[in-house]
Amino acid sequence: MNFSLNEDQTSLLTGLDQLLAAEAPPAPTEPVFTEYAHGLDAVLSESGFLDIAREDGFGLLDAALIVERLARLPQTVEAASTAIIAPALGLEPGLRPVALTSGNPLRAARYLPMAKMLIVDRGDDALILSVDPARVAPVETLFAYPYGRLTEVDEGAGTVFADVALLRRVWRIALAAEAAGCMASAVATVVEHVSTRQAFGRPLGAFQAIQHRLAMAAETTESAKWLAFRAAWSGRDDDAAIAAGFVQARIPQFTFDLHQFSGAMGLTLEYPLHYWTYRLRALVGELGGSTGQARAAAVAAWGDAA
Repeated sequence: MNFSLNEDQTSLLTGLDQLLAAEAPPAPTEPVFTEYAHGLDAVLSESGFLDIAREDGFGLLDAALIVERLARLPQTVEAASTAIIAPALGLEPGLRPVALTSGNPLRAARYLPMAKMLIVDRGDDALILSVDPARVAPVETLFAYPYGRLTEVDEGAGTVFADVALLRRVWRIALAAEAAGCMASAVATVVEHVSTRQAFGRPLGAFQAIQHRLAMAAETTESAKWLAFRAAWSGRDDDAAIAAGFVQARIPQFTFDLHQFSGAMGLTLEYPLHYWTYRLRALVGELGGSTGQARAAAVAAWGDAA
């Protein structure tokens, strides 16, 4: 089943697509793990798209639509935390990019090298820290996101946010929306490849085994998108946990299949598939992974009986 966007949502995405057509940089031509779109980041900050959830008549669903669309880009740009998490927590607008981590605030976090704010899930509460760039060390990874870690931290200088359940709910929504966008571009990239690459005189996409598994990948992508949008619309803990848990459970097989369909080329940096599949692999373990989301969904549905 598919759904139609309303007029406001359609206009919102049309405006975003026009901005991206004018401002998004071309895909990287060099074989790199990741490239942060600093110019586009600045334009998005100024345009107001990332603050859409703060506007009257809009909300987290509209923010999720934007996050999903931006996650399709080959470059990275921090959108999910700014557009979904920061407004829900009532954080001051403009203090972005925003990085997230769990447990120890010295752990490596996505987007920390350019972040102005770090949110740390400490279990019983959350800690919100201003980020001093001089205290951030870049961390090299294979995950196609820019990573960094704090070299030192004064937890007493941060702000404690007590409603950690709210943080986790919107974090799950943000994770699911971002993963859905990555999946969409990954599938599109492989569909183009199997439509043009030939084996035994036929396009790879003509072989039934590939068609079946690509259909499963497409189903995963559509399901991920609509589960994320439902969670953003409802704002319910169970919907958020189900959306995040679904993508995290599906990512391993999804990424394996797409790289297999791409053959040896799927293992090279020159081929763009890794931009999205490696990011998906980074998202697999956030917030306890799919097992953690399953527990959260059970607790949301059945409370103490879970």
